[in-house]
Amino acid sequence: MAALVLWTLASVMVCGVVAQNPMVVLETNTGDITIELYADKAPITVDNFLSYVNSGFYDYLLFHRVIYGFMIQGGGFYYSGGIFYKAPASDPIINESFNGLSNLRGTIAMARTSEPDSATSEFYINHADNLFLDRSNAADGVGYCVFGRVIEGMSVVDAIAQIPVIPYYQANPPPPIYFEAMPQNLVGMYRAHVLPCETSYCADLTSAGRIDFEDFALFASHWLDDICGSAGGFCDGSDLNYSGKVDAVDLDLFLQHWSCSAGYEPEFSDLAATAAIDIDDLAVLMTHWLDSGCNDANNYCNGVDISHNGTVDLDDFTLFSQNWLISY
Repeated sequence: MAALVLWTLASVMVCGVVAQNPMVVLETNTGDITIELYADKAPITVDNFLSYVNSGFYDYLLFHRVIYGFMIQGGGFYYSGGIFYKAPASDPIINESFNGLSNLRGTIAMARTSEPDSATSEFYINHADNLFLDRSNAADGVGYCVFGRVIEGMSVVDAIAQIPVIPYYQANPPPPIYFEAMPQNLVGMYRAHVLPCETSYCADLTSAGRIDFEDFALFASHWLDDICGSAGGFCDGSDLNYSGKVDAVDLDLFLQHWSCSAGYEPEFSDLAATAAIDIDDLAVLMTHWLDSGCNDANNYCNGVDISHNGTVDLDDFTLFSQNWLISY
């Protein structure tokens, strides 16, 4: 282990791309849907969802219920040899609908039966604002737990929602249970996978603005831990691929940023969100020059505190300058 670490640290590494919360990609036969998971708001639900994703459970499962202007639902059934089958799910989880998240368009939530704590593997993506599903508005006083949102691929959700559906009694062969609105053409997931946390901020475990031996010490303290979930901050951030354990894959992701300044990635310097780092971004930076009190609540002074050290200063200007005039 020690020899491997010393050899790898001697290599020249390049900083990666942006990711913060766990991200999951659903590869469907209509296109890809990328979902950001709110681990801090729904830790049990997120861990449950990630366990299904990491085990390959969702691969080749269907979106079996589609209602335009309402939602698309999947994660419970597959089709093989002309027959629909129910996928064997794990035990139900508690309903975290008390987390304050709302069933807005583009959010993902857990499907369930009339029993509040009955969610297992099935989920739905809201095609519209469905506030009546929120705990505060639900007829049963419980509602449905939102645990993430679509950040890329809402056009895919829209396309799935627009597919014509057929009544249960016209299906041939009939599904194993009553499907309220089954797409005429099967819509399914080829694969579901987690995007590893590749941004340099993820490797900056001590939030010092740089990835160094203090971060490595924290990472090493979790080496081979195998109970890494939302409640523990994914082992203080060391589980960089959200697999539930800290292993060689996480070490590789960590070392890609060794000695990098956190926030090197061009995306963090695109303050004006124009896909280019130019005079517009410089103007945004200067409006916050020497601002202090930058934190998560104010998005680190609108993203200008690139080093996340609480102040807009020369550290941020240096990071910004490294990306000057980059288009991506």
